[in-house]
Amino acid sequence: MAVYDTIIIGAGPAGLSAAIYAARQKINFIVLTGDIGGQTLWSTEVENYLGFHLMTGEQLVEKFEEHMKDYKIDVRKQEPAETVTKKAKTFEIKTAKGKYETKTIIIASGKKPRKLNVPGEKELEGKGVTYCATCDAPLYKGKTVAIIGGGNSAIEAAMILDKYAKKMHMLTVDKEIKGEPVLLDKISKMKNLQHIPNATTTAVKGTKFVTELEYEQDGKKNNLKLDGVFVEIGLIPNTKFIDFVKKNEKGEIITDKEMRADVPGVFAAGDVNDGEEKQIIVAAGEGCVALLNAVRYIQKLK
Repeated sequence: MAVYDTIIIGAGPAGLSAAIYAARQKINFIVLTGDIGGQTLWSTEVENYLGFHLMTGEQLVEKFEEHMKDYKIDVRKQEPAETVTKKAKTFEIKTAKGKYETKTIIIASGKKPRKLNVPGEKELEGKGVTYCATCDAPLYKGKTVAIIGGGNSAIEAAMILDKYAKKMHMLTVDKEIKGEPVLLDKISKMKNLQHIPNATTTAVKGTKFVTELEYEQDGKKNNLKLDGVFVEIGLIPNTKFIDFVKKNEKGEIITDKEMRADVPGVFAAGDVNDGEEKQIIVAAGEGCVALLNAVRYIQKLK
């Protein structure tokens, strides 16, 4: 089995940035990922990525892919890492399709949606329960939906659904919706949005498709008749495949400013690490830092 200089796990902005720098450094590497774009694909409007005034997340990912083609990068799509094992001087990464050995690893696997973990959610996933407004909003044209959550991601979901849904209910566990001022300003102008504060979702109901949402508010149970439920209550780091590096209470990999984990040869960039700022442009920068430090590490190996 050939030993790679580095293997990049994930192909969001952090992983793709690392890949471009790896290609420029002319090292032997591959990218293992489930998809290309990661969480960037979920963004409705990107207004703060340097050089691009306004575009959708999907359009930005298209730009990333165009850049990748210039370097003919080997991206193994639909092949996410399942386990990472530390060997004497290398690491072994296992996927559903095979095993790979590498001198260093750059983990840029991002995050996945947090689940409600209430009755009916699992059974009705894909049948009215969804975690991606960007993907599924067009399916709810003229229908009534609930958005569970009250942060930036919930607001962005409302911005997408506003173009399609007849009625939106936003359920928040807090009294107020919280988010960036510019987003709060946009949501305040939506006439088809009803905010339900201090609400805890207790069940999703339906047979073949979602028909009802049950929630508790001020000690009383209530029900909403609706067609879809968009869950936007935060994200969980994709780090279960590696168990020998130090993580924080959220499951994020703890790194230093050079993106180094506590195990030599392991680097983590983007939303998967414990950095405070979770932004597309930050992730891209961290991917660059991780790769350049991985190269320095490789150069010192005997």
